[in-house]
Order: sequence, then structure tokens, then C-alpha cells
Amino acid sequence: MDRFYPPVVSVGRETLIQAEGKFPKWPVKFVCDRVDVEIAAADESGKLKVTLPASSAPGVTWVRCYDEASASNLIPLLIEPIPAASEVEPNNKIADATSLESTSVIYGRLEKNGDVDTYRMSVKQGDTLVISVIANRYLRSPMDMVLQLVDARGNVLAQVDDVRGIDPQLVYQVDDDVELFGRMFAFPETPNSTISYAGASSFVYGLRVTNGPFVDHALPLVAAPNEQFETSPVGWNLPPKIDAVTQPSTTMTPALFYLKDALGWHHQVAGPENSIGIVERNDTTVLQADSVPFVFSGHISELGETDRVRFQCSKATKYRASVHSQTLGFLLDSVLAITSLSDSKEVARNDDRERNVADAAIEFTASEDGVYELSISDLVDGYSPRHAYSVVIEKSEPKIELLAANDHFSVKAGESLDIPVSIQRKYGFDQKLRVLVENLPHGVKAEEVMSEPKGDSSKSVTLKLTAEKGSTFSGNIRIVAQPLDPDDKADGSTVTAVHRIDSLIETPDLWLTVVETP
Repeated sequence: MDRFYPPVVSVGRETLIQAEGKFPKWPVKFVCDRVDVEIAAADESGKLKVTLPASSAPGVTWVRCYDEASASNLIPLLIEPIPAASEVEPNNKIADATSLESTSVIYGRLEKNGDVDTYRMSVKQGDTLVISVIANRYLRSPMDMVLQLVDARGNVLAQVDDVRGIDPQLVYQVDDDVELFGRMFAFPETPNSTISYAGASSFVYGLRVTNGPFVDHALPLVAAPNEQFETSPVGWNLPPKIDAVTQPSTTMTPALFYLKDALGWHHQVAGPENSIGIVERNDTTVLQADSVPFVFSGHISELGETDRVRFQCSKATKYRASVHSQTLGFLLDSVLAITSLSDSKEVARNDDRERNVADAAIEFTASEDGVYELSISDLVDGYSPRHAYSVVIEKSEPKIELLAANDHFSVKAGESLDIPVSIQRKYGFDQKLRVLVENLPHGVKAEEVMSEPKGDSSKSVTLKLTAEKGSTFSGNIRIVAQPLDPDDKADGSTVTAVHRIDSLIETPDLWLTVVETP
């Protein structure tokens, strides 16, 4: 299964969609990460019915199809609160533009080189028009889309591209009662020698257009797991009374924030346990954190702005501060600095966590008991409502991450399968690890392996699964690591391996198919 088309379904209705790919046998079965989403195979091969109750939250769900012999990748499916309509081809030219209601959700595809999609919108003086695209982010369409707003004569009034990651989003203040046109085209996500507009069957998108309420995001971007936090929505045309809803996290997606009767939604990333949240109120006050860990959130919303927060540190204790902005699809090119208030000396500064990661991060050891100040700004003096951030400040303790190369695996009965697992040891983690597979079915075995603190096994290990003849299985397994003490005894903690789809989406549930052999 390569993708769904349409890539969007709506709450409170049944939608018939096409699963694009190859299906040697039909029907197949489906699993997804949201319990409110009902998916069933239709009679025609590749067709499926998706049913959502009216109480469902918008957002995204991840779907896998499988049969007794194979399984697909996890494929995203967008969920919107209003019915979604299709683009109408041809719509390359203004004269052929697809007409939209004042609030619309549209899906489409730039299916061939040179393709341009154009939409017609009637707006009134004083409207704040929001046009937001989901394509590369979440749908993983391999394109870098450009969005233009033009008048009836083709004059470009505004143009955007990389606003939500590399997806475009445009906000425009309307000066007159007029017809405007949204025009979209794309280039490949990975640049090549082609200079014309690109297109392909994989260039699918969801488009949200409104002059009504639209939720762009909410602060904090990062919050303590399962915390009932106070949330500050950010967007356009928002009502004075906010009727906010939080959807709990799934095994794949973080908690979701949205407003009733509004387009747009926001994933709230889980931060450290027991952290407190502080939202910068965009004034001259330097805020104070009562304890560590904490999450400091805000916007760089004015030219040259620097936001600050102070917190108490203990002598000889190592701390870590890390920014979450560009990795979550926001615009801040962050600069972090830590200053000791006892002598006004800067003790640490950073503007890139690592190569190709623009979110800053700092580790520092407090030289004395006292108050330290964290400051955050934009490297190139950028500012906007989308220069949003959360900074996580915590004690720097050793940790590990385990990453699986894929989200599904297959082995024939009577044969073996190697599953490589990479291990990222961070902040001085130097314990031996016991790595093993959980939830294996009857007839499938996997010997545990050791990851030593140094050497090749410290960075990666390979688990070997062996399936007995006659065994069959389709379902989830998990790979976990148990840190060991110097006596090779488990210390009681475990770390679960995940397959990471992007900076927001990862799954600990790895699908295993054991295929019966003749």
C-alpha cells in the first residue's frame, strides 16, 4: 500500500477511499492507532470504507493493511472536522479554477510535471484569509510546494513556501470585496536538475481554506506526559471564548489540541515527567521557574526580541536545555545562552544542536549554587507567530534510544530473520544492555543479545528470530532493552525500541508476519 486517495476523511460520516498499491488477495485487514476509526474492506479491490463518529477529533491516523502473507507500511490518513471535496481538473488556469466555499477542506494531487492547481475564493473587506497545506508533513508527499495568492489578472499578492516544515501556509488580510485565487505548484523534495514544476502520483495534499477560526498551534509545544496543562491556542479569527479539546496520545501520535468549530489542530509533544510549564507572556518581565525540570514556551514575535527565564541550580550538577521548534515544523532558528547571575558571566551558548539540526541545545555544569538565566532568541532576527518554541530544562542524566530500521518484518516458517537495532547512547550512558523481543507468538523464538558499553555492540545489535515449521502469525511485537548493573543484573528499567517516521511520529509496535510455507 503506497497511499490513500483521497488522503482525507471527515468526522461523522462514512468515506469510500482508494488504497493505492498492489493487493494479490482481496479483501485484506486493517489496523490503525486510533480506536474511534473504523476501517473495512469494500467489495472492489483496493476500496475501503472509513467510518468516524461525529465526536471524533481531527488530526491524523496511521493505518496498516495486512493478510496472512504480508503487511504494508504505516500509511497516514488525515481527519478533518468538515466534509472534504475534491479538486476539479482541469484547474491549471485562473479561468478553470475550482470554486471554494468560505470555509473548505480540499484534497488534490499534482500528478504530472507542469501541473498547477488553482482555487477560486470570494472574500470580503476585513477578512483574515488562511490557506494551509498538508503534504510533505504527515502525508509524506515528496514535494516542496509553493502557494501563491493572486488576483483575477494573475498579479501575485503573496507567495509562501516553507512555513510548516516545507509545506506552505498563507495568512492574508483582505482590503476589499473581491475574488482571489490560490495557486499551487511544486518542486521535488530532493532537488534535481529539473527546473520546471514537478508532479507525480505521490504528490498528494490536503488543503484547508477559511476566513473563520483556524488553530495554528498551542503553547506549550512540549508538555509533561498526561499533564492537564493550561493551553494557549494561537491562530487567526479565534473566538473570545475558547472551547478547547485535548485528544489523548496514541501509541504513535502525541496528544492533540483543537477547538470545536475551527479548522486546524496541534500535536503537543511529551516532555519530562513531573515538569512544570511556563508560558512567556511577551512582556518585559523575566520569569522565574520554581524547580527543575520545567518547560519554558513562547514566541519570538518582535524584531530583536530575547526571552528570558531564571532558575535555581545546584553546584556541580549538570543541566541540559534543549529547544523544540524547527524539528516540530516551526520557524525559529534558535540561539540559547546560559548566564550565571552571581557574576554575569555567560557559561554556555549554542545555535545548532548538531549538523542539519537548527534547534539549539546546551549542557552545562553549575559552578556554584545560585540563580542562572536562560535566554532564547532568533539567529537571524526572524519573528512571527510561527517563531514558536518550547525549551526543556532538566538535569542531564544518561539515557538511551533504540531505533528499529523498519516498522514491519516478515519471516517464513522454518527460517530465520535478522532485525538490526541501532543504539544511541546519550549524555554518558555507559551501562551494559540486555536486548530482547517481547510478545513473540508460539513457535517463534529470539535469543537475547548484549550491548556492551564500548565497541561495535554499543552502537548496534542484531536480533535473530527463528520461526518453527508450521507456525503462522500476524501481529505486533516489541523490542526492549534492560540496563544492567555492574553485576549484570537488571536495574528494573526498560527502554522500548521505536521506528521513527519523523520528528513527531514514531511507533513502538513492530509488525511481524510469519508466513506458512508449503
